[in-house]
Amino acid sequence: MKAENERMNQLRRDPITGVWTIIVQNGKEPAELKSDPAYQAFRPKDGENCMFCQGRENETPSEIFAVRNNGSARNEPGWRVRVVPEKYPVLQIHGDLNNRGYGMYDMYDGIGAHELVIESPEHTKALADLSEQELSEVLTAYRERTLDLKRDTRFRYVLVHKNSGAGFEPHARHAVTHVLASPITPQRVREEFMNAQQFFAMKERCLFCDVIRQETTDAQRIVAENEGFVALCPFASRAPFETWILPKRHETFYELNTELPVLARLMRTILVKLRELLGESNYIMEVHSGPNLNAGKQRGYWKTVEKDFHWHIEIAPRLRGYASYESGLGFHVNWVPPERAAEMLRGNAGA
Repeated sequence: MKAENERMNQLRRDPITGVWTIIVQNGKEPAELKSDPAYQAFRPKDGENCMFCQGRENETPSEIFAVRNNGSARNEPGWRVRVVPEKYPVLQIHGDLNNRGYGMYDMYDGIGAHELVIESPEHTKALADLSEQELSEVLTAYRERTLDLKRDTRFRYVLVHKNSGAGFEPHARHAVTHVLASPITPQRVREEFMNAQQFFAMKERCLFCDVIRQETTDAQRIVAENEGFVALCPFASRAPFETWILPKRHETFYELNTELPVLARLMRTILVKLRELLGESNYIMEVHSGPNLNAGKQRGYWKTVEKDFHWHIEIAPRLRGYASYESGLGFHVNWVPPERAAEMLRGNAGA
């Protein structure tokens, strides 16, 4: 009877977001999931170049931040990581929020920030191709831009978002990450904050720390770990091979972490494992850090957030489109149980 129940599909609730996922137990192999060309990432060809490549710095807006070789000048070649404003931003940096009502509806002007972290001067390098040192420098750019944008009290949240292998040119072919500062907190991150806050109010413990303890004890969904961080497939993973990376020590803010080289080592392992298993698939990666307390203190938001929230990085491969019933039902369907996904990822070397 037990074996029969284990083969049944399951509804699993994510304690962090409160969202339910249908876990399909019959499973699918990676070859079945990555066979759809529509969900394969663009792979640049040798000889291609674009406005984000070294030597074409004059084609982008002026740089905000860069990791450079000694002696190289701003907006000139010699950089290793470069941050520039998005040429066509979804949010504008200048102006007031102009919070207002329109009948029963609420509105803000589209004030915020939209920046691009250009991860490498080389057009053909994906994030998984970078060395640990190079990846650590990209993570440093994330940190520095988050710290700077949080000085602006108009912005309640700064989201680091990477959509690898998809999107408009040239973003789809040159490795970039978007950094978005917003006057509102994104809904999914807000749900994490609220659930973590409620859990802490009941148990006076961090929900994420409890998840880490549970997962390391079970060991079924752990993919890899090192002295500072752990990577796991969440219990109610939204998508096949979804992987989270969390600091083992309780920390609320990514931008205050002092072990980015250690994080880079584990992140590179995970990115290489995903590539070995799934090929050049699209994926979405986000850094979920704590909110901007400089903005939140004005209204008394998130009073316990430094005790209850735990920053983390979410990596979700995009292997297929959503079936119509997924959007209608309001929860996800995952065709590879996270236990199986973690087992398969552990089986890949991830040099």
